[in-house]
Amino acid sequence: MVARMRTKWRRRVLLGTSGTVVVVALALGAAGYYYSGLVIDPVHASSYPIEVTAVGDGQVTLKGGGDTGAPGTYGLTWAGGNAVLGEAISVGAGTVTRRLEKIRTGDLRPGVFAYLDRWMWGEGTPESVGVPYEEVGVKSPLGVFPAWRTEGTSDTWVIAVHGRNGGRGEALRVLPTLHELGHPVLAISYRNDEGAPASPDGRFHLGDTEWEDVRAAMDYARTRGAKKFVLYGWSMGGGISAMTARRLPGADITALILDSPVLDWRSPIALGARQMGVPGLLTTVGQWVITARTGLSFDDLDHVEHAAEFDLPILIFVDHDDATVPVDRAQAFARARPDVTTLVETKGGGHTGSWNVDPDAYERAVRDFLRSPR
Repeated sequence: MVARMRTKWRRRVLLGTSGTVVVVALALGAAGYYYSGLVIDPVHASSYPIEVTAVGDGQVTLKGGGDTGAPGTYGLTWAGGNAVLGEAISVGAGTVTRRLEKIRTGDLRPGVFAYLDRWMWGEGTPESVGVPYEEVGVKSPLGVFPAWRTEGTSDTWVIAVHGRNGGRGEALRVLPTLHELGHPVLAISYRNDEGAPASPDGRFHLGDTEWEDVRAAMDYARTRGAKKFVLYGWSMGGGISAMTARRLPGADITALILDSPVLDWRSPIALGARQMGVPGLLTTVGQWVITARTGLSFDDLDHVEHAAEFDLPILIFVDHDDATVPVDRAQAFARARPDVTTLVETKGGGHTGSWNVDPDAYERAVRDFLRSPR
């Protein structure tokens, strides 16, 4: 009798424990799936976290957002409008007052909600920065991808590759400098961009497949006279550019310019998880789920570990207040390949904000790099 009772008790404990394990595993899997979606699912909605509370006398007062007091020059973009902001003048209780340099489009008034625009010109085009351009289509196996094409006297074309969930406007800040140097520029879109063909599964592959759209852009440029290429990438676009250079050795890519590049996806994923209060175990599960959903390899996406494969000059910009992509991996890359890497470090600009902190210094670095003999 006692033996039978002990057997039943053990069975219940085992069943209960097994049930708990299954519930925990399902919960981890569901949470990991959700977190993986934050990384690989495209998002094309704008967010306007900043409220304009006062406008006048060449100033604008902003409330909300985590970066309204950042040093340097920025855009302020809202639905239907864009303005150019100068340095912060004063900081109040939850507000920041900045110089209002110019209202480019729209009506800026108290009550407007906006975002601090590191790209500067909102929905602008190359004409916004005084550079003539043509809207073109780049053919690839997935379809036709929209791109901006600007003219130049050089046969070295710059392929500009924006960041994740971004757009071609990210290239506008440096476009006048590239135009001045005589480089034709092709500012491209890639799979899953708004208005561009989607990938077969509708997900980002973090550079593992997107590099093929850069190759298509290079093929397009070759038919228009391009002989050599500089790949210029921001954030995930930096990782895509690096992957293109690795996948196409000897393809006349003469240099890389990378701004806040994702050179290893484990690092920004872990940072984002910490910011959200996600436990480390769930971060690992999320990475497993990303691999399961896309088939990509985080080892292959780690350009620092593959630093020996790069045999071309690389200019890298990082900002120490980047809250999206930690700077340590770019620093590690520079240490691994000091023979090819020029690292420019800034502070205060945030993610892809090195230009905003000091446009003159940024553009000078680009000029010096592109004018140096190769």
